[in-house]
Amino acid sequence: MPRILKNINIEVGNRIKQQRLAQNLTREQLAQLSGYSANFIQEIERGRSGLSSESMRAFAIALKVSSDSLLFGSVSESFEFLFDKLNAVPQEKRKYVIKVIEAAIDCAVSQDGPDVL
Repeated sequence: MPRILKNINIEVGNRIKQQRLAQNLTREQLAQLSGYSANFIQEIERGRSGLSSESMRAFAIALKVSSDSLLFGSVSESFEFLFDKLNAVPQEKRKYVIKVIEAAIDCAVSQDGPDVL
């Protein structure tokens, strides 16, 4: 029985391949960066295999992009900028930065919040 390819797997696989090629990485190099085999990457890029949340995270980190951009397509430049900045924060301090960001967003969308932070 032929394998039925899911559209989401094909789309995500294409995005991973585009990112890999844009960064001039071979499958073998991406395999080293992600911890997954070059054969698995080939299956992903062809849409024959789907990604778990763990492998999605590994590829996003290896490619230095957000998992949203791999899953949904292009993400605004400002989001990518913030993602890069947040990745530069040591893991143990990220929760504090995230709390500040959440507070700023809550303030910005609040009816009572200031127009400028």
